[in-house]
Amino acid sequence: MSIELDPSSQLSFRRPLTEAIKESLIIRNPTQLPIAFKVKTTAPKQYCVRPNSGRIEPGQELEVQVQMQAMKEDPPADFKCKDKFLVQSVAITAEREQIAPADLWPTMERDAKDQIREKKIRCAFLPPLEHAITQIQEEDESVSHSTASTHQQSPQAFVPPTTAHIQTTSSTSAAPSLISRDSYNSTTSTSTGTDAQKLKRDLDNAQHIIQNLQNSVKQLEAETNTLRQRKSDPASSPSAPTLTAVHVAQPQGFPASYIAGAALIAFIFAYLFF
Repeated sequence: MSIELDPSSQLSFRRPLTEAIKESLIIRNPTQLPIAFKVKTTAPKQYCVRPNSGRIEPGQELEVQVQMQAMKEDPPADFKCKDKFLVQSVAITAEREQIAPADLWPTMERDAKDQIREKKIRCAFLPPLEHAITQIQEEDESVSHSTASTHQQSPQAFVPPTTAHIQTTSSTSAAPSLISRDSYNSTTSTSTGTDAQKLKRDLDNAQHIIQNLQNSVKQLEAETNTLRQRKSDPASSPSAPTLTAVHVAQPQGFPASYIAGAALIAFIFAYLFF
């Protein structure tokens, strides 16, 4: 049975180190039993750990604050920190539940030292944030330059092509142009012929309609003349009173020929423009 740490192997403290710096260490208990832990360090005067010991229930985690005290001056940039932390843990069984918390670790170190699990964490000093950003940008630029130089190709010697190759290339490149031109002409002629045929059919239909309307106008004019003749001779037909009544119903209107002509003109305009 063992605990899990986050971070698992290194605690990083970013410069400047002339100020107090606080980092967090997460301790998790993935086991089915409670676990007691204790944190030790090789530089107890340089670091303050809270809490430095405690108990974590099954499936729970605990945050430990690690504060590094401010230094009088920053160490050199190439200085390697040798400080380390040691996290000890032991499972709390039913028998160990009876032991007082203050006596648990002395008892375990005396009677069951082989059951104590240990994990080590080293410390590291990181450069200032501005320096880290500049370093990342420089690395990106170097990677981009190396990638560009890799993709560059060396110039190749010119090899004059043979005559057969030139002829084949010329004929092959000219073929698409000829095909495209023929296809365009064929498409243009087809669309033009179709439009002309449609226009001719429309014109024939219009002429046919105009002819029918003209015939209707002539027929109306003939009927009008017949009605006028019957009006002038009432005794010529037994149905004269009825015809006279029909004719008198429109004494002040327009003649039927005018009405038919207006209808013809309106129909032609509607058919051609709408």
